Amino acid sequence: MTILLWAATAIALLVSLLGSRKRTVAGLRMAGKRLWKLTPTFLLVMALYAVCFTAIPERLIQSTIGRDSGWQGLALATALGSVTMMPGFIAFPLCGALSMQGVPYGTLAAFSLALMNVGVVTFPLETRYFGWRVALLRNGFGLIVSLLGALVVMLAFGESF
Repeated sequence: MTILLWAATAIALLVSLLGSRKRTVAGLRMAGKRLWKLTPTFLLVMALYAVCFTAIPERLIQSTIGRDSGWQGLALATALGSVTMMPGFIAFPLCGALSMQGVPYGTLAAFSLALMNVGVVTFPLETRYFGWRVALLRNGFGLIVSLLGALVVMLAFGESF
């Protein structure tokens, strides 16, 4: 699959070069500059991710959000996802690592869906631009979708509380 993606990218780049070499080179320069600006932040987040995973004992993860944590673990994962600001390219590998440590798929679904759909940290900003009602509705629906998504995942994988 990776080879197909690289081949498709190479073909698209070649087509772009044939269309307009000047614009393609300008686009590649702009992308390179943006990547260069993003790299320190990406490395910092990855370092913090690694430190957290080595500092938090597996027993603690198992007792708080693991298989035997029940609905409390699901609620905790949803709450953590709701208050955490983390980009998807960090959140999804984190969920993969937690899965390897025995965290149920439903709990991971609740965490990642709440992370993407509920914004407790961004709530004040949302209220300023959209008003209390819209911000509350959006976050409320995001929370409901997170819990329903977790329930669907739990049913699909045969998990229970």
